Amino acid sequence: MRGNIVIIRTYGDVPLVRRVWDEDDSTIYITNDEQFQLLNEGKEALEPIGFPREDVFKYTPDLAAAMDQLVKSGKWDWNKLASF
Repeated sequence: MRGNIVIIRTYGDVPLVRRVWDEDDSTIYITNDEQFQLLNEGKEALEPIGFPREDVFKYTPDLAAAMDQLVKSGKWDWNKLASF
């Protein structure tokens, strides 16, 4: 699971593409690519942020490519995303 790319639902229902660092029963810990690389190398980095499992979704390149346009047009639909 570590290193998988996902789409997360952030505050205000804003979707972002990020990487998984770790998980537990109820939470998936997320970071960006830069911090992921630092963590992976054992260097000083920002701590990953925990998101509830229900706010983490499977990444698909087509959806990610269209994400900004769908959000701007109001056509983004969380119900069409598969849970991670």
